[in-house]
Amino acid sequence: MNPRTASPSQSIWRDLDEDIFRTHLVNLEERTNAVPLDSQVFPLPVNIDDARTFSIDDEQKLADAFAFLVAIEQGAQSVAAACLEENLEEQSLVVRFAAIDTINESLQKSLERIRGTLAVYAAGHGGSQGDELFGLVLGLHKRRILGRLRSSKWEKPVYLSRTHKKPLWEDFKNLLHRVQFLYTKKEKLQRRVVEAEIETLAKLYKSFEAVAPQSDDEVISIRNLVKASYGLCTSTTIKDYARRLETVGPTPQLRSAVKTLRQIEKIAAYYRVTQTLLRASQRHQTLFQCLEFRYLPPYAGISTSIGYEEWAKTCHVHAEVQLVVFYDLQKGQPSATGRVLAPRAIGTSKYLCYLCYIFLKHHACYPPANTHGRLYDQWTIPDLAEMEDGQKEKYREVLRVMDQELVEKTANEPQWRSEPMTSRENLLDALEDDSSISLWRHSFSHPSE
Repeated sequence: MNPRTASPSQSIWRDLDEDIFRTHLVNLEERTNAVPLDSQVFPLPVNIDDARTFSIDDEQKLADAFAFLVAIEQGAQSVAAACLEENLEEQSLVVRFAAIDTINESLQKSLERIRGTLAVYAAGHGGSQGDELFGLVLGLHKRRILGRLRSSKWEKPVYLSRTHKKPLWEDFKNLLHRVQFLYTKKEKLQRRVVEAEIETLAKLYKSFEAVAPQSDDEVISIRNLVKASYGLCTSTTIKDYARRLETVGPTPQLRSAVKTLRQIEKIAAYYRVTQTLLRASQRHQTLFQCLEFRYLPPYAGISTSIGYEEWAKTCHVHAEVQLVVFYDLQKGQPSATGRVLAPRAIGTSKYLCYLCYIFLKHHACYPPANTHGRLYDQWTIPDLAEMEDGQKEKYREVLRVMDQELVEKTANEPQWRSEPMTSRENLLDALEDDSSISLWRHSFSHPSE
């Protein structure tokens, strides 16, 4: 879609020149290594609404899980967002997706198979649907998993073709070496358990490289290593080890060990997301039997001459912003069928970038759940003729306070931060909670069984 249809006199940039705003972005990047904020997770507001099926916490986690499904490739173009729309009269649920690039027909067909599997599971037909869903998720994300493993079977995208990182399993040596420094003599037994768990997973990762590509054995091997990764990340002994690594001191070796654990978390996430979706469909059977996926068409890129990186010459509307604008345009329009509840949360496949974070914060309709803190100056907002006057005024005010925050941060002393991990799963930090759909370590038994 065309992101620039408003006339100059009606533009959301009428009171703040967009080039000035973009110059302020670059100024802040230069003083902060393009990372103005530390990575953070924010508590969601307490929001009690008896009309809704989901708590806001479960709405956020479920939207995150659906967004995760769509991000099947590396790179910013694959970052996705999702919102949930519950229809009270029809007892149905719509998941609305957005991404910087088009969610193409092939991906939509794969997602439709996942939707159908969840609907069958919710209806109580077939005890194998959980395994089937796990297989569909792994098949859809196979290239992404190979990339996370840094496997020899992975075909690198062009922009990574010159990088030479060793396979992930080789990083386990440092992870094992750190163990001996973090446990006392009295904790010998505990240390041995940690070492055994890490060594077992390392062997599983390494043996995967010898499995024939595109074979049934490879499918089984991927399934096993993803499950084993989840088991490691939810192990109480490994969680304790991770906590010790995080608190002992920021040496390069320790940072590397923590990063290895965080990479294992990302592989474990494919099992965690599957279980989140299964648990949600088990708890909310009626909604998942009437589940529908809808997709927003993305906005075209916009050329720019102002950028921190010389190659960055095109602005994009991030997936989170697309959803905010879509729902703002829907306000005041009657629902076609029944009473549809507006989303309260925006799920994302990665943490929010710095600009999406401060946009959501000042827009104040959707609480930002997290941010990785990195600033991408190729960020922009649609400027549309169909926006009502009140919406345009709101966006002008949001841009004004965003710009003010940028200028204030730039006036601070320069602060260098290392490039953050843009996605985190936080399995190592999470506690088991039967009141939430987010974690489920036990085998499922279907309601009908």
